[in-house]
Formats: sequence, C-alpha cells, structure tokens
Amino acid sequence: MINVSVPIDRLAPYRDKIESSLASALAEFSEPNCLYEPVHYLFEAGGKRVRPVLTMLACEAVGGNPDHAVHAAIAVELLHNFTLVHDDIMDSSAKRRGRDTVHVKWNTSTAILAGDVMMGMAMRLLLRSAAHAERPLDVVDAFSTGLIDVCDGQALDMEFMLRNDVLPEEYFMMIERKTARLLEMSVAIGASIGNATREQRSALQTFAREIGIAFQMQDDYLDAFGSETFGKVRGGDIMEGKRTWLMIETCARVESDINALDEHRRIVETFRSGEPLSADNVNTVISMMKQYGVDTDATTVVEQRTMIAFSQLHTLAPSDARDGLETLARSLMGRTH
Repeated sequence: MINVSVPIDRLAPYRDKIESSLASALAEFSEPNCLYEPVHYLFEAGGKRVRPVLTMLACEAVGGNPDHAVHAAIAVELLHNFTLVHDDIMDSSAKRRGRDTVHVKWNTSTAILAGDVMMGMAMRLLLRSAAHAERPLDVVDAFSTGLIDVCDGQALDMEFMLRNDVLPEEYFMMIERKTARLLEMSVAIGASIGNATREQRSALQTFAREIGIAFQMQDDYLDAFGSETFGKVRGGDIMEGKRTWLMIETCARVESDINALDEHRRIVETFRSGEPLSADNVNTVISMMKQYGVDTDATTVVEQRTMIAFSQLHTLAPSDARDGLETLARSLMGRTH
C-alpha cells in the first residue's frame, strides 16, 4: 500500500474552530429534550471531522475566508452523522465509536426522528454560509446533490447484496456515490463560498472524489489484509457477502480459470448465491485473492486514484490551505487501521 502518512498537526486549528462552532450551534437546539438529547449524545462521541475541515480548507484554498464556511462545515458534519444514524438502524449496529448507537440507547423511532431533525438543522446553518457566496444557490445545490447521491449509493449497496452479477464498474459507481460524494460535496460547498472559478471548483471536486474512491478501496483492502488493529473483524466484508471490488474480481478470475480448484469454485458459487461464508472460509478467500493477483491490483488502483487526486489538487495555486488539503488526504490514505 502506498506510503503517504504524514503528521496532521497543521489541521488542529481548523478542528478546534469546528468543535467550538459545533458546540455553539448545537446549543441553539435543546427543546424538546426528547428530540435533541440524542443529537447532542451523538456528537459527544467526537469524530475526525474530515468533511468539515475539507469545507473550510477548500474555501481558503480558492482565496476565500474560511470563517465564512464554518456554518456550512457544521452542516456537512450534521449530514454525515445523519447518514450514520440511519445506517446504524439499517445495519442493526449496536455500537458506534465505542458507545451504544442512538436506536439502541433510545429506540428506532427516536433515532429516525433525530436523524431527520439534523437535516433541518443543517439547512438552517448552511444558509448562513451561503449568504457569503456570490451564487448562494450553488451552495444549496451542492448540498442537496450530495444528500441525494449518498442515498443512491446506500440503496445500490443494499441492492448489490441481492445480486450475483455485480460488475466492477458498478462497484465504482456505488462507492463514488456512497463514500466519495460527501467528500466531493464538502469541497464544492467550500469552493462556492470562497467564490472559486469553475476550474478551481472542478479541480477540488476531482481531488476529493478520487481520494474518496481510493479511501473506500483501501478500506476494502484492509478488511482482508490489514493489521489486527484495523478495528474490524478480519474478513468481515467477506463473511457478510459484500460486493467489494476484491470479491467481484476474485470471483470473475476463478470462474475464467479452467484449472481453478474445486474448493475455490465452491466458495465462488456460495458467494454468488448470497449464502454467507463462514469464518473458516476467510483464509481461503484471502489466499485466492493473492493467487489471482487481486491484492496487488487493488493496491495499484488505490495508488492510481491517489495520484490523480493530487495532480488535480496541485493545479491550485500554492498556499497553506492547499497544503492542508494534501495533509488531510495523505493522513487518510496513509492509515493501516
């Protein structure tokens, strides 16, 4: 995996600003307590705040005032957490960041409503930042497009679990919408508030989109090949039957190999049928990935996407904010857990 790990201390001032502004924004919403207590609980768990930092840095990188983008940055974080609350319900997840998920601590109806109200809170905050843009509707359009696309991506991810014929290009379409689009939305909003040129905004969006795709690909890779500290059960995606690029490619290569082992063919047939694979199958699947070169090809895709992202970023004029964007991207892509 490409070695791109770097210190991220330079991002601390942006995170500090976001945390203080987030606390102030949440303080505006307190009654009824039965609705807003779960929202406050959710944010007490903290987070990396990747998307709001992207929003502020993108604004500054095109010559704007990052403080003008703070409320939009918080809106982006609210949207991100809205998706997490609803994802936890759909996935029946009991824990999030080491704490009970909202639907477990309260109930499903409360969690749904808490997610819904966060979208209203996000829109109110977004409009405060949009007022600084020459074209405020561009800010609103980027936000609504991001919301629609992330829902599209989640729907496709669920649909793919029921199909046995998902193609690699469909996988990339799905992760672009489900994972990369919120990163792309974040920089598009920041760029619009900073009154970017069309070329600047396009470069930032391509940068964020490619990093998002590379990030998800790497996440899939680390599920199988990461260290024990990655934070997930090794091979969890394999056992869940997720249609990742690695599994799609492995199945296709086994099926096209006339000399494939019977055991490998049986595993592929089981996966294609939608039946769960057991923990005992994980090591065999991983060895299949290695045998057919899927692991090395996956790292190549990650490296290529990352290089495209940085080449687009470097079309912007040099600045501390551009360096900050690169630092943030490298910290994401340099992780091993």
